[in-house]
Amino acid sequence: MTALRPDPRLTDPDAARAVAEVQALGLAPRHLAGLAVARARVRRPPAPPDIDPGVRVTGLTLPGERAPRPARLYRPATGAEAATLLYLHGGGWALGDLEINDGVCRAIALRAGVAVLSLDYRLAPEHPFPAALDDATAALRKLASGLSTPDGVPLPEVLAVGGLSAGGALAAALARRSRDGAAPPVAHQLLICPVLDCDLDRPSYRRYGRGLLLSRDDMAWFWDMYLPDRASRRDPDASPLRAPDLGGLPPATIVVAGADPLRDEAEEYATRLATAGVPVEWVLVEGVPHGFVGNPAIRSGPAALARAGAAMARRLAAAAPVAVEEAR
Repeated sequence: MTALRPDPRLTDPDAARAVAEVQALGLAPRHLAGLAVARARVRRPPAPPDIDPGVRVTGLTLPGERAPRPARLYRPATGAEAATLLYLHGGGWALGDLEINDGVCRAIALRAGVAVLSLDYRLAPEHPFPAALDDATAALRKLASGLSTPDGVPLPEVLAVGGLSAGGALAAALARRSRDGAAPPVAHQLLICPVLDCDLDRPSYRRYGRGLLLSRDDMAWFWDMYLPDRASRRDPDASPLRAPDLGGLPPATIVVAGADPLRDEAEEYATRLATAGVPVEWVLVEGVPHGFVGNPAIRSGPAALARAGAAMARRLAAAAPVAVEEAR
């Protein structure tokens, strides 16, 4: 058996072991393995329906920009949700489906006390920018017009948006569309390890962009599939950090992994939001890699989602400012 070699940049023991175990498999980097292989690696079987008795899960269909899209609704078994959160999964805009962040959606529904509607948006390169964002906009409009569960229970009219990684980019862009009147109003944005800018030369890319599962080369590959025209990547709908004015956006909860190539852009976004007067809750977990909340072997992931869910619940329940905090 190959001895595990924990990366010293991962000071969280669970994270160090989890990443070392993947590295020991010797898999080709996803950008070299190719799209079909990369998609197969993240494909997961559906979770058993009774895996979490605290959450009720229902499949349904929502309108997309061009055609109906599969979706999945997660509701706390206790009911009385504070809002309906449109969730957009990670995967570099090119990988993943409703299964990839199933556990994350369950945790958000429980911890934040919200109905979570996860959307299976169209993927690049078959459907490049702005297809995914347009699907998300169409889904949000459907939620705003009124949507009930299959058993006839209306979902909360208060809306929020959220997502992980590339899904965080879509959520942030959708929040700005909402502010500008191009999408229905939203009360909160939950951004988890979000992609927020097309600049791949930030210090966090240089420090964490090799050897920690998500690499700089991977992100370059994802961007090439999602938006091949490099000049167009500066569009705030693709790179939300490029928006000239972040004032008036809905309050934000931002979860950041300390050893993530995307760390710097998330920090800058949080700072700019706060400077613009937008309430921000900052949940920084040091010593963990990108997407750590989706790995059940990393125990700090559930703790971070619990903090983020509590912050989101407070913001939805009250207009009082939310303090900026760090989870270390």
